[in-house]
Amino acid sequence: MLVDHKRKTLAALAVATLTTAAPAGAAPAEAARLHGRAVSRQEATAPLYLPPPTGPHQVGTASLHLVDASRTDPLGDGKRPRELMVQLWYPARDTAGRPVAPYMPPKEAAQLEADHHLPPGAITAATTHSHVDAPVAGTRHPVVLFYPGWCSDRTDTTFIDEELASRGFVVAAMASTHEAAEVEFPDGRLVTGDAAQCARGSDEENDRLWNRLQAVRVRDTTFVLDQLSRISHMANPDAERRPLPTGLADALDLHRVGMFGHSLGGSTTAEALHEDKRIRAGVDLDGLVIGPVQETGLRRPFLVFGSGWHAPGDGADQDPTWSVFLPRLHGWHHWLRLDGSGHYRFTDLAINARAWGLDQQLPAEAWRLDFGDIDDHRAPIVVRAYTAAFFEHFLAHRSAPILDGPSPSYPEVEFMR
Repeated sequence: MLVDHKRKTLAALAVATLTTAAPAGAAPAEAARLHGRAVSRQEATAPLYLPPPTGPHQVGTASLHLVDASRTDPLGDGKRPRELMVQLWYPARDTAGRPVAPYMPPKEAAQLEADHHLPPGAITAATTHSHVDAPVAGTRHPVVLFYPGWCSDRTDTTFIDEELASRGFVVAAMASTHEAAEVEFPDGRLVTGDAAQCARGSDEENDRLWNRLQAVRVRDTTFVLDQLSRISHMANPDAERRPLPTGLADALDLHRVGMFGHSLGGSTTAEALHEDKRIRAGVDLDGLVIGPVQETGLRRPFLVFGSGWHAPGDGADQDPTWSVFLPRLHGWHHWLRLDGSGHYRFTDLAINARAWGLDQQLPAEAWRLDFGDIDDHRAPIVVRAYTAAFFEHFLAHRSAPILDGPSPSYPEVEFMR
């Protein structure tokens, strides 16, 4: 189920954990190196930029170390229970005295920077708009889960997570340990992705691998929802029993749960909706769709937000999994196309693509497929607007007119079906 475009990608990006699957499960790109030309002082020192969230709330963030004692980690050495790091973003009541969070834990940041030859300080010096362990704002808030792409990081869509939190949602982002590019645990362990989970093979081998990984991810999702339920009943499931943010237990409205994901995380989202009825609505950000849900479809609200190279029909620019899946969506649904964008425009690190000189490093076709010519800072504004509008409408019951049809405020967005 590979589309031709990624077979033609000649070089890859130095942004994101670039083993992420492209929408049709395409091959991971290899990291580009900035030493191919002179790098300006601005490029060499520019940390990752995140647009400020626009909602009425300040944003807090905290991490959870969760251990699933009921299953041996199927991606590990076969001896340890499955363990996950989950990052939370939420509306904060008061941020006084609470430091702004770094973009990633220090070992994760250094590993990502080194693996993909990013400019020094690009990730290690980057900060967010979220405050560590700030108390949670009052009232109950809808919960939105996130799963990233193939072999990618839970922080990949921080620009969306912070926006949702500022608008009154609690976001819980996961990453698949031993598949994710890097996961740092509270005891200082850094678990990097297993090459066997992140290596491209034949089409048939890829199909088997992605289905196996997705099955683990869906189990992770159900497990994390179970642990959030424990928190709402005043338990603390953190493995180190680190204190939870004040007010978190009262803030989780688990009757209003949504989920979104990028790339393979979009497929994970669709399958999780199919498997776990607690999840009421989902968004696929430019991801293929595999697993039983591809054939069964969904009756709950589902948004497919695709990059600009997706075109109607069955040609080379169409994801064949979408051709099967989209006609089987029987609840509210849309396929939106972000004109002029590439696959990684739905992640944080693409925001700095030109600032880091990637437009000069990549062949033109690779740039088109991976980034496209949409402005670096315009893309996240559009992506987060539609993602937030979807969850505001279906989880918070607020008006979201931009979901009704083309909007003059967002001319880059095409309503495909």
